[in-house]
Amino acid sequence: MDQRRHLYNYYLEHLMHEPPKRRLGTPFSQKEAEDHLRLQRMLLEFSRLFEYDEPNDRAIAVVGPAFLDTLITQVLTNFLVEDAKEVEKLLQPEGHLGTFGARVSICYCLGLIGKTVTDDLRTVAKIRNRFAHDLLANFSDPKISSWCNSLRWHRVSMMCEPPSDATARDLFQVGVNQLVCHLNALPGLALFHKRQISRDG
Repeated sequence: MDQRRHLYNYYLEHLMHEPPKRRLGTPFSQKEAEDHLRLQRMLLEFSRLFEYDEPNDRAIAVVGPAFLDTLITQVLTNFLVEDAKEVEKLLQPEGHLGTFGARVSICYCLGLIGKTVTDDLRTVAKIRNRFAHDLLANFSDPKISSWCNSLRWHRVSMMCEPPSDATARDLFQVGVNQLVCHLNALPGLALFHKRQISRDG
């Protein structure tokens, strides 16, 4: 009995430990600061390219999802253990988390994003893929328009329905912008819950 109790206590202490809490006001490491500044530069570039008066539908359909992918990748980088080589191996194109879809799925399964955001990210990916593989694609396409109308996070986050005269492209841009607003806060929060390398060998 004593041996079993000893093994149980050892398991709790060494395998089930919570990662140490990162306190508010903890300074960024040099790498964290560089990642944060890089992300803010990319946010400014996204804002410049994702203009509502941009005439090219395809540019809008590609730029938005590309930046969402950047944000999701940074969330995972900040959340996973401090082992750059292993994390990069997972996230590189041929890795297990090498696609946007895989990264969205693991973020959901880890509790980093909710179901509504997950569903919207997957819908945005469908729209991007349609534009990537169909040279004639545009936002008036019935399938694309239907996907745009199915985006829900902007309705939740803004607590209102879009205007009745909003176009499919309007819904896509507002939907992506609200996803960006939400996800842009997560890399910093992920640092407070960063996984620790197991102490059990």
